[in-house]
Amino acid sequence: MSKSDAGSTDRGDLLRTTATITIVAILATAPVAVLAAYGHLALAVLIAMQSWIPVGIIATTRLIRQHRRLAAAQAREEELEGRIAAGAALEEQLRRELLAAQTDPLTGLPNRALAERAIAAATAVAAPLTIAFADADGLHTVNANGGHAAGDQYLKAIAVRLLHAAASVSAGAQVSRTGGDEFMILVPRGDATALRDAIRVALVRPVVVAGRRMQLRVSVGIALSGGGNARYALAQADAAMFTAKRAGNQTLIYNADRDGVPGLDGTRPQVRRRDVEPDRDTAARATDGTAPTTRLVCSLDEAATIANALWLAYDRWAAVLQAEPSDSAASTAPAETIDVTPTAEGLDRTAAFAEAEMAKYAELARRISAAIDAASEQS
Repeated sequence: MSKSDAGSTDRGDLLRTTATITIVAILATAPVAVLAAYGHLALAVLIAMQSWIPVGIIATTRLIRQHRRLAAAQAREEELEGRIAAGAALEEQLRRELLAAQTDPLTGLPNRALAERAIAAATAVAAPLTIAFADADGLHTVNANGGHAAGDQYLKAIAVRLLHAAASVSAGAQVSRTGGDEFMILVPRGDATALRDAIRVALVRPVVVAGRRMQLRVSVGIALSGGGNARYALAQADAAMFTAKRAGNQTLIYNADRDGVPGLDGTRPQVRRRDVEPDRDTAARATDGTAPTTRLVCSLDEAATIANALWLAYDRWAAVLQAEPSDSAASTAPAETIDVTPTAEGLDRTAAFAEAEMAKYAELARRISAAIDAASEQS
């Protein structure tokens, strides 16, 4: 019962009680007036006193009933208010749980569920959507060198940089962490070139992770839905991202000629070597000097170790070149023995091979040393 209903009931009870008392008073007063008129004053007073007793009983009973009804109405109102408060608390708890379920606990970014919902919504209303798909490179090395806590700091730093890049392009941009080392930026009606430039600028400065200054290494692919299927645009961004990863931590806008055309179901085109079945041509290229290069990810300490090993191999082959040829005619070896001392002709062939090996190891060592020096200058 609401307060207005309770008030109306109270007013009705008051009117009924007043009318009842008035009627009883009139009925009780009439005999008293007659007796008083005929001079029986004492009897009139006695009757008057007795006649007002039922009036008092009626009034008291009415007041007790009215008080009980008012107390019951207040109790019902308090119970209703308690239920409303409990419902509001439950709604707030569910809201917090839903928000937690849709938020990445490490970076605080929306998770893949919210990103998928935004992509589906854009597709449903044919809204243009620019999608950037980013993959953190070097996370395994960071974890190996500094532990998983360092890897978490690395991912948090990437999340902050991507947030800055997205905010500089559009206030409505959304950055999500969609996987262990994967992030997604969704920009409604965004410009792919502006987003690419913003991401490049955001990632250019080094960060400090686990007390070490390092460069953030992220490969990013960008595609524009143009009001079509936003999920297909995501597949295009994914294809561009793998091209960027092969090129080495690049941020690239999707190009069909370069990145391949995804399947209608969104599967990535087979453009990487590991996606192509090996054949004779591939096997032949491994021995003719035209095999494609493979990018290796290692720390500076590991690269220095590799360079030192190459220089040691160089020194060993250099020692081979210092061997002097022997004079087979002046050999004093017994006739029944076999002379295995290298001849001048044999040493010439060995020297040629040694010089080729020295040149190979020296070139590799110089290239790795140059890469180490460049990385040290950047950090």
